Amino acid sequence: MTRTERATSPHAIIKDRSQSRTGIDRHTPKGGAGPHNWGSLLQERDLEEGALYDEEREFEASAGANETAVPTREHRSSSVSVTEEDRERALQFRKNALKSGDVDLSAIARTSAAVSVSPPDAVSVVRGSDTIHKA
Repeated sequence: MTRTERATSPHAIIKDRSQSRTGIDRHTPKGGAGPHNWGSLLQERDLEEGALYDEEREFEASAGANETAVPTREHRSSSVSVTEEDRERALQFRKNALKSGDVDLSAIARTSAAVSVSPPDAVSVVRGSDTIHKA
């Protein structure tokens, strides 16, 4: 058997990996759109519009759910009244808390209400206002 006869034998053709076993040409384009090139370009616009429509509906539904889930609360003042003397003591305690060998985290936490500072409600921020603090 010559080399040419061996190359054209049925067994050699079955083992030849350059030939498709199914007979389908691997270089045939599939249509041009969609994942892995399946689908058609004619459907692409409809699919994109449908996706945008679905996204808008989900956004509107989530926005409506967020508005109803958050109850409106009235502004209430702090129930903890701290005198200036208590505030100074708490600040001094916090400054010296880590200097000693024993660190009592619960005592530090108890002084947090005294040293927390919030801006006063009387200050309003509007456009064009002078925001530079002049002493």
